[in-house]
Amino acid sequence: MPEKPENRGAVTSLPPRRWPRRLAIFLVVAVLVIVPTGGRLYSFPRTDTLADGESVDAILALGGRTETAFYAQQLVEQGKASVLIVSDPYPTDDPDFQPVHDLCASKPADYQLICFRPDPMTTRGEARELGRLAQENGWDRVGVVAATYHISRTRSIVDRCYPGTLLMLEAPLSIRPLNWTYQYVRQTLGYAKVALQNGC
Repeated sequence: MPEKPENRGAVTSLPPRRWPRRLAIFLVVAVLVIVPTGGRLYSFPRTDTLADGESVDAILALGGRTETAFYAQQLVEQGKASVLIVSDPYPTDDPDFQPVHDLCASKPADYQLICFRPDPMTTRGEARELGRLAQENGWDRVGVVAATYHISRTRSIVDRCYPGTLLMLEAPLSIRPLNWTYQYVRQTLGYAKVALQNGC
């Protein structure tokens, strides 16, 4: 009986029992790579501080966590800057974000308040707006308030859009362990996206 010709164009698939083992190996390797690197980038990033008497031209509060807006406001009210910039990408009908909408609707007497909706609604959109405002107003020293896990990636993005002195300021947040796990994955994917993007 003649042998069947070999189908060279067929896709070779692994036996079902091998997939769990391969997946487990991949996950172990991913953890061994992400956890040490992520510890330095996400849990213990390089941050900046504003010492007594030190100030910047403006402070930007990134969106994503409402606490960043109010920490940035606190810094401005302490005299750390004369301009507060708030990214407000939040839904207008969500009561959880109403305090930020109220802040943006306020008219402070002691400092200038600028609120904007980033386009695109990402850190890149926020960095572009900061770069535009800085060029328009002649700012050469700004602070950006972000959550701890977001600081390293934000620095790399803002650096592409803003040529002046950048201070990354850590917002004092309480972050749950499950959120840390989520952020390690999210920020790592975000870094991969940044690597594929060119310019601001």
